[in-house]
Amino acid sequence: MKNYLQSKFFLLSFSVATTLIISACDDDDPSNETIKEVVRENQKNVTTDAAGNIYVDGNLIYEMINVENGTFYMGCQSIDTAGINYRVDAQSAEGPVHKVTLTHDYLIGQTEVTQDLWIAVMGTNDPTAAKWLPLTDTNGDGVMNRFGENEAYNVADDYCEGDGKGDKYPAYWINYDLIVEFITELNKLTGSSFRLPTEAEWEYAANGGNKATVITEKGGSRYHLWSGSDTSEEVCVFGNPNFVWGGEHLMEVKSKAPNELGLYDMSGNVWEWTDDYYSSNFYSEEHASENTIDPICTTKSLFRCIKGGGWESLDAYCYNSYRGIDCIAYGSNIRTYGFRLALDK
Repeated sequence: MKNYLQSKFFLLSFSVATTLIISACDDDDPSNETIKEVVRENQKNVTTDAAGNIYVDGNLIYEMINVENGTFYMGCQSIDTAGINYRVDAQSAEGPVHKVTLTHDYLIGQTEVTQDLWIAVMGTNDPTAAKWLPLTDTNGDGVMNRFGENEAYNVADDYCEGDGKGDKYPAYWINYDLIVEFITELNKLTGSSFRLPTEAEWEYAANGGNKATVITEKGGSRYHLWSGSDTSEEVCVFGNPNFVWGGEHLMEVKSKAPNELGLYDMSGNVWEWTDDYYSSNFYSEEHASENTIDPICTTKSLFRCIKGGGWESLDAYCYNSYRGIDCIAYGSNIRTYGFRLALDK
């Protein structure tokens, strides 16, 4: 399997010239399109309370955490060791470090959306949403798999062994269109206005919001590298970049320690989609002012920003400030993709 970072920048560099990718990725926002009506006979009774927590058949399934508004330094840099948010391996797209103010309190999921919630809302028995991908015997070993690798595909349970299946595992293998479909259904059931977090909301929450730990070193200051810790193993499910059997795989939510806000799995486990389109120079050209207010990249492109890294990632891709990228519709590596809900207060 190619290095994750290399594959992403290869895709970005050649996306304009690649007809197949362009045709697969509509540059119109899918959220503005009409969602195909689906009869969901197995949909369950999904409700919310005043705090935004979600219940299925009267049982609490998904908790939301309050994030108070505030100001923080977004991004990372590798130039000035005595500056703000210095990290030796910071990527250029993470800079420049800039002050951001979020003016409104909001709610964010304590965990990634779990498989039991996905099943309840979508009225399906497929928690991975993987069936939309074609299954073929690509290497002639008699096993149906999604890539050319020799993955042990479990036909009876319809999942790849090792990925993780169970109520409290994250829903995964999720592309952007499926998230739009899920949130549309969830809001229809609950009368709420759930959404994806913006990149700034996500990073602020991952840092710990106004409870973030500020570390002073080498004359500068920074937040924890990973959400809640400077030790990746404490908070982050990661470490299987070549998908080696016996290596790290998807884990149940809350398997690692929370951050200062009580949020779990913002580092690793599954990559999380945000509501921002991706622009590598969004910070430097458009939002590097002294204090940026409630930023969100709304300039339409083929790509959205993803955050947090996944179980197949190196921990270097799970930093709070790391900016992942993927096409809205093109299924390049989405086996490791999930999402987390947000809600305005």
